Order: sequence, then structure tokens, then C-alpha cells
Amino acid sequence: MNAPSLSRYQRPAMIVGGIGLVLALIGAAIDRTQFWQSYLFAYIFWLEVGLGCLGLLMLHHLVGGRWSALIRRMMEAGAMTLPWMALLFLPLLLGLTTLYPWTNAAHVQESELLQAKSAWLNVPFFIGRALLYLIIWAGLAFQLNRWSQAQDESGDPAWGIKMRRLSAVGILLYVLTATFAGFDWMMSLEPEWFSSIYGLLFI
Repeated sequence: MNAPSLSRYQRPAMIVGGIGLVLALIGAAIDRTQFWQSYLFAYIFWLEVGLGCLGLLMLHHLVGGRWSALIRRMMEAGAMTLPWMALLFLPLLLGLTTLYPWTNAAHVQESELLQAKSAWLNVPFFIGRALLYLIIWAGLAFQLNRWSQAQDESGDPAWGIKMRRLSAVGILLYVLTATFAGFDWMMSLEPEWFSSIYGLLFI
């Protein structure tokens, strides 16, 4: 689809987006807790789409199979939503005290388990980890796409080798960061419950 045909949809999309934003703000004013829960759920859903594309893209570069060549561009496009998802995470910082019971000092004092977890479950460390996850994901997506474009322009197979090497390291970082993001962002909604397999389910 060329640029002129895409421009037809930009104005309607902006209008729909503006209406959605107004409705979201109204919802936040009516029920703050429900708003942040809904935002987190929607955020995780779309984040997982981008992460899935990134994971499959790195797998494609590692195995070098022809099976994924047809969907490589779609995976690259999907992975490039991750820098935007990093920006969309920022509003969640305003809802931490609403979403996560462990941010409430009084609640932590009532639970020995939460006190034991406080070295991990505290706001500064939580935010630091989140930023690290998002930077790694966005960085991998950006670099793989940049090198892919360079390969298209030059036809030099050396770019493919670079992407394979980055994917070898990147897929390890991907598994680790996605696992801990699942623990942090979803499992800690119920901080006294835990599961050793939850991170795998999040991936």
C-alpha cells in the first residue's frame, strides 16, 4: 500500500484515537482501579505481540531457514512496535500504587512474606528493571531492523552474519528479560502468590 492510499486512513484513525483517549480519561475519573487494570491488561496484550515477533525474528536469523522468509518483514514490523511500547509503559508508573499491593508500606508490614520479598519488590528497583527490559527489547528490534535494511540495500551477506550473532545473544537476553518481566508486571499483582513456571507462560 503506497503513501497516498495510507493517508486516507490517517485522519479517521486520529479521530478514533482521540475519542478513545477521551473515553479512557473519563473511565480513569470514574474508576481509577479499573482503569489501571484495563490499561495494564491491554498493554501486556500488545507488548506480547511485539515480543513474539522479536523472538521469531531472532529465531529466523539463528536457524536461517527458508520457512520464515515470507513472514520476515511482518516480524520486523511487529518487533518495531517495541520502542513505542516502551513509551506506552511510562503511564503505568503513575498507577503503580493502585495496581501493586507491595507498594503500600502498611500492607508490607502486615506480611512477613512481602517483607522477605521487599529487596526485589520495591518501586525504585522495579522501575529500574522495567527500563532495562524495555531498552533491551527496543534495542534488539532497532538494530536487527537497521542491519536488515542495510542488507537489502547492499546485498552483502556479512549483514546476515551480524544479525545471526546478535540474535544468538539476543535470544538469551529475550528469554531472561521476558521471564522476569512476567514475574514483575503480572505475578506481583498478587505478591503473596508465586509460580516457578509463570515466566515461561509469559514468554
